[in-house]
Amino acid sequence: MPARHAALLVTIAGCLWLGGCTVSGGGSGITREQADAILVELREIRRALAEQARARPAEAPREQKTVRVRADGGAAIGSASAAVTLVEYTDYQCPFCERHHDRTFPELRKNYVDTGRVRYVVRDLPLSFHAMAEPAAVGGRCAGEQGRFWEARDALFAVEGELTPDGIRTTLLGLGLDAARYDACVKNPATLAAVQADADEAAAAGISGTPSFVVGRTVDGAVEGTVISGAQSYAAFAARIDALLADAPPR
Repeated sequence: MPARHAALLVTIAGCLWLGGCTVSGGGSGITREQADAILVELREIRRALAEQARARPAEAPREQKTVRVRADGGAAIGSASAAVTLVEYTDYQCPFCERHHDRTFPELRKNYVDTGRVRYVVRDLPLSFHAMAEPAAVGGRCAGEQGRFWEARDALFAVEGELTPDGIRTTLLGLGLDAARYDACVKNPATLAAVQADADEAAAAGISGTPSFVVGRTVDGAVEGTVISGAQSYAAFAARIDALLADAPPR
């Protein structure tokens, strides 16, 4: 584009931004003919770019990396013989994890887990910049020790405002947990070690963000599948699960 047209284009853009300039025939404005010339040139540039895009070879679809994670451990719901296993790595301070929990998980549970077609496993991946994610993960595990993990998961994601150590304890004891057992579990180094083992497993699989999911089949005591990253739509999960179910061997 010639320098004079570039300068005039800047003038037009400035006028549009200020909302008070006009295209005129004199003064500091620009003439109608100059404006028309710029528009013609912009259309030519757009046409040239479109032709270049059409001539460019299409990118080959990227292969989805297959990862392998433990099938046991963690909290799980659904049939142990389900054709598909979905492993979620979560952080209780992650707003995207909360979004998945609130919007997508209920539909997955209703349509796939409760119907016996998917086993759903939750693992911990507390991110280092979330100060309360690790204490919340420990608390959730200790609630699970008393058979209340899924209620604890709901309660932790429903906490209004910031999580705090006292708030985590108060929230979870409100589920009817035995306080002495809960406190002993929180202080037990093995509980934190289990949380860290989940995080280490995620790192080994190349998973570093939350929420992340491994969707696949259980083979020789491990889940082999591909990764879904982020709070994706229900449709994105359903497409992956349905494809696996379609190829599942008869039971």
